[in-house]
Amino acid sequence: MSKARVLRFMKLTAFEVLGAYACRLALSTLREQKSPSVLPTRVRVAYYLLKLINMVFPLADMMREQEKSEIEHPQVYDAHLLNLMVNRAYDPPDIVVDDQAPKRINVLVPAFTLSTISAGFFGVFNVALFIKQQGFLVRLVLFDNFYYVEAEFRQALQKFPSMENLMNEVEVAYIGSRTEPFVVSPHDNSVATVWYSAYFANHIAKATGSKPFLYLIQDFEAGFHPFNTLYCMARNSYDFHYHTLSSSRALLEYLKCHGIISSDIKYKAISFDNACSSSIYSFHEFAREKSAPRKRFVFYSRPAVNRNMFEMAALALIDAYSKGAFNPEEWEFYGMGIGNTTVHLARGVEVKQLPRMTLDEYKTITKTFDLCLTLMSSPHPSLIPMDLAASGAIVVTNTFETKTSRYLKDISENIIPARPDMHDISNALQEGALRTRDVQARYEHSNINWPKSWCETWTEEHRDFIKEVFSG
Repeated sequence: MSKARVLRFMKLTAFEVLGAYACRLALSTLREQKSPSVLPTRVRVAYYLLKLINMVFPLADMMREQEKSEIEHPQVYDAHLLNLMVNRAYDPPDIVVDDQAPKRINVLVPAFTLSTISAGFFGVFNVALFIKQQGFLVRLVLFDNFYYVEAEFRQALQKFPSMENLMNEVEVAYIGSRTEPFVVSPHDNSVATVWYSAYFANHIAKATGSKPFLYLIQDFEAGFHPFNTLYCMARNSYDFHYHTLSSSRALLEYLKCHGIISSDIKYKAISFDNACSSSIYSFHEFAREKSAPRKRFVFYSRPAVNRNMFEMAALALIDAYSKGAFNPEEWEFYGMGIGNTTVHLARGVEVKQLPRMTLDEYKTITKTFDLCLTLMSSPHPSLIPMDLAASGAIVVTNTFETKTSRYLKDISENIIPARPDMHDISNALQEGALRTRDVQARYEHSNINWPKSWCETWTEEHRDFIKEVFSG
């Protein structure tokens, strides 16, 4: 076989079939003369194939071919595809203003799937219910084009506390197919719930007298993107005219101190804390369960979600393990949210993936854990630290500007804040492993300074805020 044919066979088999990532890791292992024994099966296959091919081709040639294989195929772009790539922010649905239509508050809900619906959507739905409770007619507007069947949505909501009667309390309008214009009254207002829905809220505002809409900000979403088109568009969404309802005090302080939201007094701003989901044994059961010889560690991270800092978290866990923080005879390691991913801590020791769970299953399992690692490169604290701390676990998480060590410790002494640095997080894990032994303190600190239900979330100040924003 000629050299050219071998090269084509190599590219087809290795780079096209096994994938660019597997080949990149295999080439790195081969170049550094490391053992492939701990690599995933696909990477090991690539390693041995490339090692065989290395008998004919130098590593440098294979690396060049691997780089070529990662170059995207030519793509044709038109206006439709480009608009889809930016969540159709510049391509809003058509609007018709009808003087006879009732005044509604339109809560703009982006696409979701029932199997992967997240805590952020529960925040959106509970805000919608809270607005309804203040005497307003509320309409959930599903403006993205996605699979939606009302009967299935109704059934799915029965699994979530406080959501069972959502669709009896509010109107729901799916407009993702855009077969007809979106009808509003001249007195309508809107709630933006994600950065690209702020463009739609602004579009509605222009059609109805340019009233400030309500921007439900659950994180600084421009930070979800590198400095690119989506970053600029997300960042620009904070320049519209709106009032701010921010998820967590730390996030609101961040938005204010960086000048992200307007300081003009005519635009109001308030924060709230999303209710956490926790479950804990009675003290007698807790003392018995936590005195057992086996302890359970849970690692929450999502490799596909950059702000969860998967790489740093995993490296810190491996480092803490290598330094003797965990006796392998004593600890079991589990992963939540990490998807189809395995983390090797040492030979024969890995983080075992847990399947995706319903909320009830999640609340049941959280109380079984002793130590948790969950990071968030964001001013928002996320809810996992609260869920686990309230369940009596020690939780290692990171600080981030206004999300200070004091802020996190004021929520619960079960939370160990660490600077977002691999060594600092590793040290916090080592401290956390030791602190799991103090069962009494863990139980006492499970009484966290954070709402455990949405009834605890809302205050009279929030009620006054909603009435003032939407009564004009």
